[in-house]
Amino acid sequence: MDTYKIDLLSPGLGGKTFEFEIGNDFFADIEGLIQRGKIHTTVVCLSAGAVYKFRIHSVGTVIVPCDRCLSDLELRIETADDLNVKLGNEYADEGDCVVIPESEGYLDLAQFIYEFIALSMPMTCCHEPGKCDDTMMHELSRHQSTRSGYEDAEREDSTENGDRPNVFTGKDSDEPVDSRWAALKQLKEQFKK
Repeated sequence: MDTYKIDLLSPGLGGKTFEFEIGNDFFADIEGLIQRGKIHTTVVCLSAGAVYKFRIHSVGTVIVPCDRCLSDLELRIETADDLNVKLGNEYADEGDCVVIPESEGYLDLAQFIYEFIALSMPMTCCHEPGKCDDTMMHELSRHQSTRSGYEDAEREDSTENGDRPNVFTGKDSDEPVDSRWAALKQLKEQFKK
């Protein structure tokens, strides 16, 4: 990861441009949500002095797990972010400015690049409808319960026989499974009178 280190004390840093080709090794070393990817990142030092101003532009694709089916999902990423850095006594984050110890004198961009890429991703990462892994979606629907409290498999069995299951129990009985259903049934009976 030394590739992503910039010497803040080097002369002529202002106006200098750094180019990075980010691949799978980068994401493996960071060990975050993003599994793989191919990103081109350009870092421009806009100014150097008391405060160093960097513009970080990344464009490319990343591979993350789909939030719905967990299979690989390819996302197109493009982000342009600013990073302000100044030298100080110890590491600190002062809101819009990062403080780097003057004794070290270099900025490690790797974590910042990763965070900017991760922050540009949508809150939920899912395939388009119908594009999720069929096997996983089948398993997911098999294990989900319906709102009335009975399993999908039981519902399918009873509807195949032509029976309509009772919403209180999932069977043909009027005996409620849950006391809350009993209270609702009692209210229903009162309104019938």
